Amino acid sequence: MSCLSWNCRGIGIAATIKELREMARRVAPSILCVLETQVAKARVEQLKGTLGFDNAFAVSSTGRSGGLGIFWTNNVSLEILPYSQYHIDAIVSEGDSEPWRLTCVYGEAQVSERHKTWSLLKFIRASSPLPWACVGDFNEVLHQHEHEGVQERSTAQIAGFREMVDVCGFHDLGFEGRRWTFEKKVSGGSYCRVRLDRGLATVDWCIRFPSASVKHLTAAASDHGPILMQWRVEERPRPKKKNFRYEQMWECHPEFTRTLSESWCKDGAASTIQELQAKLNGVSNHLVQWDRDEFGNVRQELRRLNAELERRQNDPGRSNPTHAELKILERYSGAQSS
Repeated sequence: MSCLSWNCRGIGIAATIKELREMARRVAPSILCVLETQVAKARVEQLKGTLGFDNAFAVSSTGRSGGLGIFWTNNVSLEILPYSQYHIDAIVSEGDSEPWRLTCVYGEAQVSERHKTWSLLKFIRASSPLPWACVGDFNEVLHQHEHEGVQERSTAQIAGFREMVDVCGFHDLGFEGRRWTFEKKVSGGSYCRVRLDRGLATVDWCIRFPSASVKHLTAAASDHGPILMQWRVEERPRPKKKNFRYEQMWECHPEFTRTLSESWCKDGAASTIQELQAKLNGVSNHLVQWDRDEFGNVRQELRRLNAELERRQNDPGRSNPTHAELKILERYSGAQSS
């Protein structure tokens, strides 16, 4: 069981949706949190099928700023609690296990207003006695060494975040992978790398899930890397036959309309319910095969490029993005648009 969290810097772009869908397929999280969606609530929630989830809840952005969304599969149950522009709070139930609390967090981007996020989390800490975990982009660091490069953070900034962590009884869950989750080119051509995204949890949550871990993943569509918080490793049996899912990306293919029309007209008209069912099954099977033929190699190439990008970014001797790394990003973007 796991939760994937990503500040995607706008989910209204086809390339971002494509990368997010491939990421979700690869790591198979039970819960997905997307931050800074920059679009309306309805548009985020409509993506649940495309991304491979059964349920969704979102908070609209304010213009082109903010916005949060949470998706989950039917192997967990989520009860959505009060929410805001900074968080989505939920109670998580897994089968017969005791429930616990998950909060998806997006820290205020403006330094002068960041105290509002900390005040909110301190305020809601008493709203539930359940074991509690928080995951997301906090837009702040707990230690000065988590910020590398220019534009160092003030002691007061860090102190405000640390006070919230102490008041709420959180512990940092640590991480596996590269030491930063956000990288940005700043004036002068140098780079700033910061660990802004993390998982926090209370002692009782850590006792419940002693093997919990957080992994820093790699993505091309945002200057934030996704993080994967895993609390229980389980082998999920593969279904004998996957349910058919209509993919919105098919509509971008120039041959989609023609292949859909041909598959629908192939066996003539349907005059009974049984014939209609057979016709729909034939169309879905044809589209699944067409998807494999047209997009299968693209998915393999995206996975290969992602693995190579992650290997290079995790190199201990890396200081700035290399020419080879920038070429990988260029090829990744090209593969997504194909």
